[in-house]
Amino acid sequence: MTASAETWLTLLYVVPVAVVTTLLATHSRRPRWLVSALLIALPLFYIGHFQMIQAIRGWPSDAALPDEFQLLAFRVHEPDTRSGDQGEILLWVQGLADPQPRVHRLAYQKALHLALAEAGQRQAEGKRQIGSTIRQASANPAEPQREQAGVGFRDESKPTLPAKPGAD
Repeated sequence: MTASAETWLTLLYVVPVAVVTTLLATHSRRPRWLVSALLIALPLFYIGHFQMIQAIRGWPSDAALPDEFQLLAFRVHEPDTRSGDQGEILLWVQGLADPQPRVHRLAYQKALHLALAEAGQRQAEGKRQIGSTIRQASANPAEPQREQAGVGFRDESKPTLPAKPGAD
């Protein structure tokens, strides 16, 4: 968790409690509606806190995938037309420039399911899989990029080692 997130979490706990405690502890006469509004608003702050906690690491993110990433694992939940379940795909990925892995939740897509099945077979053969997102440009200039149109996978290329000195 970053320092900024820790600061916001602390504020979400401390500020509402301090405000309510200060208003209830003062000796002056408070309007009854103010006390009632504060007691109703306090749980709303904690609901906001809960929503913020879901957005940080540990929960599947609905944010866009990194442009390039290493595929660590995946789970496909296919849609069920009888129950109306839309299905989802969970991807455990690590951005190539990011030291921390992250779980991303994507809507079920048959093409992505097939690409993941192939990538999973290559992973089982011991080949690391690098994924890349294919972004679709939007016709609306106010919205430069829409959700990714697709995800492709390839085998990680082995780094070429430099020639040994004196091996001319």
